[in-house]
Amino acid sequence: MLRPKNRRRPSPRRASLLGGLVLLAACQAAGGERAPGRVVEPTAAGGVTLSDPAAEALFQALAAALEEGEDELARSLLVGLSARPLGTRERELVASAERVLRGRELVRGLELALASEPVPGEEARFRLILVARSRDTEEVHLRLPPSDLKRLRASMDARGFEGLEFESKASHALAELRLRPGVQERFTLLTYELPLGRALGVRERWRMETRSGEIECAGEVLPAGHVKVQGCERERLSPLVAPEPAPAEALAERLGQEGVPSTRELLELALRIEPAGRESALRALAPVVAGLAHTRPGHVALAEPALRWLTQNRDIGPDPAGWARYLEARLAAGTAESTPGGLDLPARSRNEQPATGEAR
Repeated sequence: MLRPKNRRRPSPRRASLLGGLVLLAACQAAGGERAPGRVVEPTAAGGVTLSDPAAEALFQALAAALEEGEDELARSLLVGLSARPLGTRERELVASAERVLRGRELVRGLELALASEPVPGEEARFRLILVARSRDTEEVHLRLPPSDLKRLRASMDARGFEGLEFESKASHALAELRLRPGVQERFTLLTYELPLGRALGVRERWRMETRSGEIECAGEVLPAGHVKVQGCERERLSPLVAPEPAPAEALAERLGQEGVPSTRELLELALRIEPAGRESALRALAPVVAGLAHTRPGHVALAEPALRWLTQNRDIGPDPAGWARYLEARLAAGTAESTPGGLDLPARSRNEQPATGEAR
């Protein structure tokens, strides 16, 4: 008869090594491919061994807190560890964790955002600007590997047909970024065109995806990960569309009238509703679309391009009942920042290679 093998419990030395490796992995991940400064690494001969085996649980909890972004918990665990009789390598692990937390604090103090601004005197040309500020009281120096600068452009013609175009470039805007305390800096990333072609309206979204690097402040070089850059949108309408903005309720009022509307008429009303009024427009549309889905579903099908422009939802198509359910659910959930099928840029996959182009 086969007997199950007895599983050997890991020795305290092995458990300590594993705990140290978990913490090191968390510290190195927070610092990215090129974590600055000295990070303790296990050696083939001995690895990381704790002088105080009772501290193992604290180190493992610290590693988990760092990995989950629970910085306050990590700080309290560091206080507990610092009160123990730690050996040299344990103190180095603690110092590495403290550097990770300090780097995260500096990164949280960064305000980075993209902005698209028209070029004076040139109707179809725009500048993409990086607006940057640090809330720290000292000058900070951010050094990151090339970031992915991504743009998704959607154009809508008079028939409601939509074209999508995706573009990705490498940007070195964050490779050597120096920010004085409390001073807003503006950097031009590129100048570009936003052509209309035959479209009645065109919309684009810019986004920057960063990689981990380092941040320096007061002579201290620290790991910098998860640096956030707020994206931006830009819209442009054809001269064939009336220039004055439409009231938020205009589309719902026209759709609810007895006469049969045209797709272009409804689409132009949607295009003229300014971004700040679109949630109000969708709230007004919800009961109208719900009623028409039963009584005059063809009216809702004609309004599909207009609804698609306002919601950026491309999944429903000319389905009156589907739009009724979607608008009702959206109304019940409140204002949505982004919707399924919206103008979202693809995230970088693990196997994706860095873009070869460079934003100038």
